[in-house]
Amino acid sequence: MALAGGAFSFYFYGVYIGWITYRQWWVPRFCELDSDQCISIVDSNYGRIVGIPNALVGSFFLLCYAYALLGVPLELMEKSIPLYMGWFTVLVGVYLIYGLIRLKIACPVCITVHVLNGIIFLLQII
Repeated sequence: MALAGGAFSFYFYGVYIGWITYRQWWVPRFCELDSDQCISIVDSNYGRIVGIPNALVGSFFLLCYAYALLGVPLELMEKSIPLYMGWFTVLVGVYLIYGLIRLKIACPVCITVHVLNGIIFLLQII
């Protein structure tokens, strides 16, 4: 699931910078970025927490998160590392969802990534 979240983040970033078109065969229709409203998030205060687009940071972070999650059963990673990463994704996700609400934007990709992160975190603590 973390890899899917990373792929969606990369898709968002790719559409934002014009590398790819919004219509991709691997992106479910409900996640397609068919409006400029979603892309406008990047240029808001909520779209660049560390100065670069969150979608770009999220692409790399979620790849590392997937590696950490896979590393636990292979005993390459201590269990607490992906758990802390999960807490981080939930906290940042709450802030970013708050931003979506304040901006009055229902971005399907953003919501999907945040839901995936929430599910991953819940599966870790169960």
